[in-house]
Amino acid sequence: MDLDPDGIVPPDSDVAAGEDPAIEQIEAMLEDGLLEEALEAIDDALAAGSGSTIDLTFLRGDACLGLGRARDAERHFRAVLEVDPDCPSSRCWLAMSLFLQWRFDDAERAAIAARDVPDALVDADVVLGTVLERSGRYDEADELFERAAAAAPDKYAAPLRMTRAEFDREVEKAARLLPRQFRQCLDRVPVIVQEVPDEALVEGDDDEELAPDMLGLFDGVPLPDTEYLDLGQVRPNRIFLFQRNLERVAENRKDLVDQIRITLWHELGHYLGFEEEDMDDLGLA
Repeated sequence: MDLDPDGIVPPDSDVAAGEDPAIEQIEAMLEDGLLEEALEAIDDALAAGSGSTIDLTFLRGDACLGLGRARDAERHFRAVLEVDPDCPSSRCWLAMSLFLQWRFDDAERAAIAARDVPDALVDADVVLGTVLERSGRYDEADELFERAAAAAPDKYAAPLRMTRAEFDREVEKAARLLPRQFRQCLDRVPVIVQEVPDEALVEGDDDEELAPDMLGLFDGVPLPDTEYLDLGQVRPNRIFLFQRNLERVAENRKDLVDQIRITLWHELGHYLGFEEEDMDDLGLA
C-alpha cells in the first residue's frame, strides 16, 4: 500500500461562492479537512435549496478530489464547466482529477486550457509541470514550478533537486537510522528509486489510492501473509521511492531528507504488515 501523499497541489475552495451561510460552512469544513462531513453538508444544502447549485457542485468536486475520488471529482468539475466554461478553479482541478487517473494526455490538454482562461490560477502551472514530468520534460516542468513559486511564495516553493547519487546517499542514511529491530528486515526488500511512478506498477489496479503523485510504494506481499502462499508464485517484494514527487512536496533540503526517511520507513512498515497506528507506536512514521 502506498504512503498517502499531500498531493501535488492542495485543492482549494476558491470559487466565488458569495456570502451564503451554507456555502461558508462547507468551505470551512473543507479548510479543516472534514471532507466527508462537507459532502454530507452539501447534500443537506441541496435538499434544503440553500446556496447556489453550481457553487455546491464545485465544492463537491473539491471534496472528492481531496478524498482521492478523482473520477467523481472530474464529473463535478465538468458539470460546473458546462455552465461556466471559464471557471478558473474548475478548469485547474479538472486537470488535476485527470492526472490522478493516470490520463496524462487528457490532463495536459486540460492544464493548458486552465492556464489560458481569464484569471487563471497559479496552481495550473504546477499541475501542468507535474504532467510534463511524466514525459521527461523536466526543464519545462521546473520552469513552471519556479513560476508558481515566484507568483505564490506562501503556497509554493521551487522544488529542491538532488542528483541521483545524493538522493541514494540519503536513502542509505535513512536505512541506517531505522530502529535496530527493523534494520535487518530492509535487507530482504530491495529499494528502487524512480523519478516518478511507472504506469506498469498500477496496471490492472483499480485502486484510486495509487496516484501518480504518491511518494512511495510497497509492491508485493506483506511478510505476515507469505506463510499462506506458495512462495514459488509470489513476485519479489520491492519498495519504491519516487524522487521527483518527494522533491516537489519538500519545503527545503532538511524537509526533503525527512520525507525520504519517513517514506522509506513507512513502506517498510507495509512490508512488515503493520497498520498505520502501529507504525506510529513503533517509531516507523
